[in-house]
Amino acid sequence: MKLFTAFFFIIITLGSCSPAAKFRKDKSAFDASKTIQSFKAVADMNDSYFELKENNFFEFYRQLFDSVKNTSFPGRYTMKGDTMMLKFYDQKGGVLLLGSKAIVHGNKKEIVFFK
Repeated sequence: MKLFTAFFFIIITLGSCSPAAKFRKDKSAFDASKTIQSFKAVADMNDSYFELKENNFFEFYRQLFDSVKNTSFPGRYTMKGDTMMLKFYDQKGGVLLLGSKAIVHGNKKEIVFFK
């Protein structure tokens, strides 16, 4: 019985630390936030989108052949001068794909990501 209790406690602890659990708290505010600015990168099969939303939210997602989203990485950002500090709910989005910082060049309508 002690083994079962310990196993159950570990599963609950890991589940509460997951990116999905962190995002669940902010999901209603995220869904209610309107898109302020949108950026698109076109590739052969996957198009990538980065959307800035109200309330300091953002979303990076990909679409296969202009269909439904096949990956989505939401997060929050803070501004430090002209640099956006990105905090993804799922760290894969920042570490593997985009980076943790971005600069928006409004006059060129482009965004630059870096680590």
